[in-house]
Amino acid sequence: MNRSKTFSATVFSIKPLGENNFSVTLFSALEGISYATLYGGPKSRLKSLVSLWNTGTVYIYENPEKKQAKITDFDVKNYHESFSSSLFKTYAANLAAELAIKTRCAGSNEECFKIVSGFLDGMELCDEEQSRLGLIRFLWRFIGLLGVRPETNLCSQCSCNLEKSYYNDIDNVFYCETCANELILSRKSSGNFFPCGREATAYLEGVANLSPREARSLSVTKETYAELRQIMFRLLENSIGQKINSISTGVGIL
Repeated sequence: MNRSKTFSATVFSIKPLGENNFSVTLFSALEGISYATLYGGPKSRLKSLVSLWNTGTVYIYENPEKKQAKITDFDVKNYHESFSSSLFKTYAANLAAELAIKTRCAGSNEECFKIVSGFLDGMELCDEEQSRLGLIRFLWRFIGLLGVRPETNLCSQCSCNLEKSYYNDIDNVFYCETCANELILSRKSSGNFFPCGREATAYLEGVANLSPREARSLSVTKETYAELRQIMFRLLENSIGQKINSISTGVGIL
């Protein structure tokens, strides 16, 4: 029986395991989220290669009897070096990893690996400002992969074209201003309604319908970015049904 595996993966986390070993969380299109042990001290050649956010070809030896998987080599293709010098990129990468882990790759290892890898590689090539919009695009695509992406063109209640609208995080839909105001009055609360201008919903439509290259050319104002950021975070936490630690700890950075 062949006990060796080789596949492309990204290192999501590295945790000490005993004095000289480490437990490594790997993310791949082949296995989704998997775990393996890295043997050797912190100064070993292999430890220098198996570093956080590195992407490349990993070589695994499995021992089914002991239920162990050991990393025997790692051929790095992308180091994502800029992450270590940018708090935003670090938190954004952690958010992407946390989403993949908590949703079990949104039910599709291959598609999840495609959009997460595209996001991480894109951030490496962009400055922080460009990466912030890249995060919005990634989150909207991930929400699509989860199958919970709301309609952004028409009001959920009256089906009119959306201009100024409101996102409701309980219903997970967009309402036109008139319908939102009526619902706020009937529910006697505006706490779950978040204002959203036409620029924001148009941007989300573009991300959903245009090619990645075309979507990258789209821009928004700072006010619209703030609207989109709030909506993405609320939508994700409600969809997953649990707190997202990267968002909580990254307040003021993400």
